[in-house]
Amino acid sequence: MNALMNKPTLNRIYFLSSLTLALTMLASFLGCETQGGLSFSQSKPITREEAVAIWSLTDSENELFNMILSADGSAVDTWWKGEDGAKGERGRWELVNGTIDIRLNSGWRDVISRSALGYDKLGYPPGLAPGSGPQKEPANSGQAVKVSGDDLRFVGVWIIPGALAGPKYELYTALRSDGMAMKSIDAINQGTWQIESGIAHLYWADGWHTTIEPVDDGTFFSKSWKPGVALNEMPSGSAAVRRVMK
Repeated sequence: MNALMNKPTLNRIYFLSSLTLALTMLASFLGCETQGGLSFSQSKPITREEAVAIWSLTDSENELFNMILSADGSAVDTWWKGEDGAKGERGRWELVNGTIDIRLNSGWRDVISRSALGYDKLGYPPGLAPGSGPQKEPANSGQAVKVSGDDLRFVGVWIIPGALAGPKYELYTALRSDGMAMKSIDAINQGTWQIESGIAHLYWADGWHTTIEPVDDGTFFSKSWKPGVALNEMPSGSAAVRRVMK
């Protein structure tokens, strides 16, 4: 029978065998299943352990914000374009069919799923969920990336007590993983932040300077200096602070 095969036929057999092998290897790499030598994309479900993290997402204007997902199912984000500004948003999350389904109190819904290159995110506006409503298309989409490194200790929404007691005087500060910051007071309320010697230094556009420093007992402490006051001088204010987790 081999004698009846011409060179083009052998080349086609070799090509098909190589193609099948390549598809099998690709399926293995992407975590897909194979049937009869052909691959069928079937993304590996996201586990609860990997879902609990700080995620970098993008909104409808392709601007970054962070989503903090806790083990108790609570969600907090640093999206400060809403009515609450630097307070961000709150919500709940759960695993649905191997994806992370996040439902915020504002009505927005974000879905994070595994992709060939990492994770993808789809964002749905209030009243619109996947496969329902007047549209099935999400309002925005993009990659979802986990935050890692020293930023994990500081990214999120912080509550800094005011000079007077009570929630009415509390200052909210949101720190994003791209180095941008916003506070809930003052007309000029944006700035930048970076980590220096294990301490988060917040440089506000209005001249104020704030630090958030971890303490040995696991808590955090903040100091603030008015414009024109050097950091080696007495701070204008100081207090224990906490990061919002729900």
